[in-house]
Amino acid sequence: MVEIEIEEASKNLAQLITRAESGEEIVIAQAGKPIARLVPIAEIEQEVLKEEKEVDNLLMEEMLSAYDEELH
Repeated sequence: MVEIEIEEASKNLAQLITRAESGEEIVIAQAGKPIARLVPIAEIEQEVLKEEKEVDNLLMEEMLSAYDEELH
């Protein structure tokens, strides 16, 4: 991970996007405070899919538990 000030990031955006595409995480800061993160879109999609799977698993557990209670 690399942290870059916003002024530098705005001057080198194309280069930073290329670096992010190759898998590098870039944090954009303003006055030393992180304000944004540039990551490959595939990383975000993987995070979303993981969260969706976790929600699906919880819902399935609840449905099975409710069904089991109905049987007993």
